[in-house]
Amino acid sequence: MASYPSAKVHKPSRRRLGRGQAVQKPVCTMTASAVTTTVTLTFSQPVVANGTIDLHVSTGIALVSQVQSTPTTVTQVYAASVVGKTWSVDGTAPVRTFQGGSVAPAAGTF
Repeated sequence: MASYPSAKVHKPSRRRLGRGQAVQKPVCTMTASAVTTTVTLTFSQPVVANGTIDLHVSTGIALVSQVQSTPTTVTQVYAASVVGKTWSVDGTAPVRTFQGGSVAPAAGTF
């Protein structure tokens, strides 16, 4: 009579992180440049925009359109010139990296 190996009753855990630890999701950075009414947002790694990126311009100029032209750039067109204005974006922008990370808060002047 042949004996066959039986199934292991106590399988070792495949979890490599300790208890209470989580996988860190990388945060990408964003820079903005403007030419009259067109703003180009450039990200440090490929992203997916799941909605309108709320770029806070100092005078509250209305956004006309937004297009993601490449995996690392998003182009926005505004109703009036944004040159010389200050801008900011918070960490709640609907932008995610391919690893699940988000965009770091940023601010600057066009």
